Amino acid sequence: MRWVSTQTAQSISQEPFEFNPHPYSSILAQEIPQDYWDSFYNMVDAFRVGADTFECSSEEAYQWCMKLSTLANLAPAACKKITGESNDGSVPYENGVGHIYYTIPVDEFLSRESIFERDIVNVINGYVEKDDTDFEKCLKLYDYMECYYDYDHDVNLDVPTSDGYVYAAFMNHTGVCIDFAALYIYLLRQVGVEANPVGCDSPVNHEWVYVTINGQGYHIDPTWSLKSTRGSDLLFLDYFMMSSNVRQDTGCNVDNLTMQMLPGYWIKYTTIDLPATDGRYYLDQYSYFISLDEDNKILYYGNADGATCSLNYGDL
Repeated sequence: MRWVSTQTAQSISQEPFEFNPHPYSSILAQEIPQDYWDSFYNMVDAFRVGADTFECSSEEAYQWCMKLSTLANLAPAACKKITGESNDGSVPYENGVGHIYYTIPVDEFLSRESIFERDIVNVINGYVEKDDTDFEKCLKLYDYMECYYDYDHDVNLDVPTSDGYVYAAFMNHTGVCIDFAALYIYLLRQVGVEANPVGCDSPVNHEWVYVTINGQGYHIDPTWSLKSTRGSDLLFLDYFMMSSNVRQDTGCNVDNLTMQMLPGYWIKYTTIDLPATDGRYYLDQYSYFISLDEDNKILYYGNADGATCSLNYGDL
């Protein structure tokens, strides 16, 4: 699918998105030091050309770079295909140098990484344009997630897989909430939207997405509106752009949130605050997408009674 404006023609063709190998989160950076990020990006630049060493600031930074959660969320194709565990007796980190140990042949890894990057860019450019607002980017990639992914009701989380969960979800188009949230976030970060995974373990065990647009926080759940799960070709929007109050009302506890990439995992152990008080862009239960007038910044949607309604999202 290619989303288009109501404008009949554009005088200037937009440049496509290119792959961003250095996804970033300013929210996570409140707890994760900059030298960790710099070391991680050095590692990414190294493995993208098949190198086996990279400049790294410390042993602690090296361990963060090699964590499965770090790789799964920030470098999905590399997760479980590189490791910080030596099998040849060498020292993984020493004197500012970190070592990359490949679990598959390097040429196979490079092909895997190249195909993944190509496919990610194809998805992004098939849905999003560079002049889209953050609201439009969130909505268009939400549509992608809801259209093309199926919930894996038979998944066994206790059985290890050969791939990281974000990569596996993207390639297989199946997964569970942690997979869909992380993949949606990865796509959003590729197009410059601040997004992070959040979750709760009571009264339900669930994970979704917290986005920040123009300084305001919103909850978006890419799992509970999957078209295959809801048995409808409609794109339902009742789990899109939720405030914390609405998210709480759906049965997800926002008072004790987790964030998988944080060192301490639980938000309550950090100084990070994740407010979501803006309810202007939330649509009622069973609301569904009809069309988008990008020129005038109006979303047309149907409500539970089947009536056509409109939302002006010009501020976002």
